[in-house]
Amino acid sequence: MAHQVQGVIMAEAKTSLASKIAKVMQAVGYVEKGGTNSAQGYKFVQASAVADKVRAELSKLNVSMTPTNIDVISEGLTPSGKQALITLRFTWTLTDGDTGETITWQSVGTGADSGDKAVYKAATGALKYALLTGFLIPTGDDPEADAKTDDETWEKAKEIVKGAVKTPAPKKTGDSFDGVEF
Repeated sequence: MAHQVQGVIMAEAKTSLASKIAKVMQAVGYVEKGGTNSAQGYKFVQASAVADKVRAELSKLNVSMTPTNIDVISEGLTPSGKQALITLRFTWTLTDGDTGETITWQSVGTGADSGDKAVYKAATGALKYALLTGFLIPTGDDPEADAKTDDETWEKAKEIVKGAVKTPAPKKTGDSFDGVEF
């Protein structure tokens, strides 16, 4: 669209795709963990919750996201031999409908299933992590964190060093550092 200023037609500046992505990042913000894996006792972010929020913001800015390539990284069976196991690498492309500008990135997903759903699980995982990492969406925790393991490790470390670290007696030289005399 163009604007006329004092008889001169001025072209309207287009917003770059990178700027639109930043707007999506700002608008989406935090995504809460709404799913629960009761068998393994943890909460997780559902792919649909992330996709719904990102899709709504992308569409407002006339930006589409599509998988443009899918590679099979590995396939086989789980160690028990009871489930099919597959790892897929997706290449995703964001396309700006106003300018034609594109940006691509990749994500990986792994799925295991005793029926025919391993590929779908891998695809869902790849989509979820493409959105979470591509738009830097916080989920409220560190996915690598494990409080129980951290506590156990801390207790073991304290036991190992218990009595091994001794505070040296101050020397009577009259020197001091940060108010501590030696």
